[in-house]
Amino acid sequence: MQSQEQEYLSAAAQLVEQQALDNPGIGIPVDPDLADFMGAFESSENLGEVVTANLGGQKDDH
Repeated sequence: MQSQEQEYLSAAAQLVEQQALDNPGIGIPVDPDLADFMGAFESSENLGEVVTANLGGQKDDH
């Protein structure tokens, strides 16, 4: 059985999805917890590798 928070997030995600389908092209602001639940912050990348790649392989000497 899902927790009450999981049920709330699931219902809210369905509403956001429906809004997006009804009004394509508009931004729909959502709570960060809901965005995380919807997968907005998932990444298979290693954060250290991303930082190193963006610095061009240079390390900060500070």
